[in-house]
Amino acid sequence: MDDYQAVRELLPIPPLSPEVQRAGRERLAYAFAQERVRRGRKAAIWSTLGLGLAGAAAVGLLTTTGVTLTPRPPATQSAVAPANANRILLAAATSVAATSDSGAWWSSKLVNGREFYDPGHRYLLRQTKSVEAWIPADPEARTWYRETYLGAAPASSEAEAAWRAAGAPTSWTYEKNTPGLITDDRASGIVRAARGKPWTFSSEDWDFRIVLADKPLTRMNEVPETPEGLRALFAGVPDQALVDNVVRLLVYAPVTSETRAAAYRLLASMPGVSAVGPVTDTLGRTGQALEYQSAELPVTEYAGATRTRLVIDPATGKPLSIETRATDDGRLLEFTAIQESVWTDDNPLKEQK
Repeated sequence: MDDYQAVRELLPIPPLSPEVQRAGRERLAYAFAQERVRRGRKAAIWSTLGLGLAGAAAVGLLTTTGVTLTPRPPATQSAVAPANANRILLAAATSVAATSDSGAWWSSKLVNGREFYDPGHRYLLRQTKSVEAWIPADPEARTWYRETYLGAAPASSEAEAAWRAAGAPTSWTYEKNTPGLITDDRASGIVRAARGKPWTFSSEDWDFRIVLADKPLTRMNEVPETPEGLRALFAGVPDQALVDNVVRLLVYAPVTSETRAAAYRLLASMPGVSAVGPVTDTLGRTGQALEYQSAELPVTEYAGATRTRLVIDPATGKPLSIETRATDDGRLLEFTAIQESVWTDDNPLKEQK
């Protein structure tokens, strides 16, 4: 079977049964992570067991979202074998390798979100923020960013009913610097329902430097374009952290299409990456989902075991979202949804200046 046939076969695959989903959620593992540290508002750094990404894509914090599974097929339908993680990843590699790398700017538009309880623990809130970045191919040019706080609202119809019963508040007060808040008033612990104003700025972090074992790569085109090269780059990194780092390359970094394809092929060879099947992400898009045990802890105050879900568009091979969910009940904790990631010759932020 070639990879294009795999893409065609992936589209109609039905969802996994609840029994299989439950079994996957019961695969507990250890969570080791270190909290990512913010460098103020002009840049951000994250790190996972030796790997740090600094610059444009790092502004988008790694988060997760819940998904809506397609209803289980009626009992009269014949059983179909579940989606295979290896097939999904190899098909995505074939598709993404055909993506053009031509353009003056790497445009990345993300929606970051958190779900957490209101201060009275009566209902769940979803808080979101838009992060846009234009990373230049020219190493002498500046990287441009635009961040917009999108507000907070009840996370479901059930939560909305409880919110209305509580008087439909438009702001919520937590302890100062509560972990996981993405509001503009996070230092004060205040979460507001209202949307904020866009904030535009630029940075000299044009090189989007990767640091691994004290070896800096000052150009993203220095990142290897083969699975073997990527594995050598991350030599010595434990498997869980290796999966995290490879997924970050796929989602955030302005690497070549060949590097993205190599990242998918490397993931296909990694243990612990399992297929979930077709899901709908927080932006309502349908994709094929994979789950794995991350080496990171969620940024929200959640002490239980978690699973990380990567949702891929099988038609293009591009990642749609990363989601962190509670292992025991599948509850959404964090998400990053990728609205756009493409090379382009246009930078609307630079043109405004």
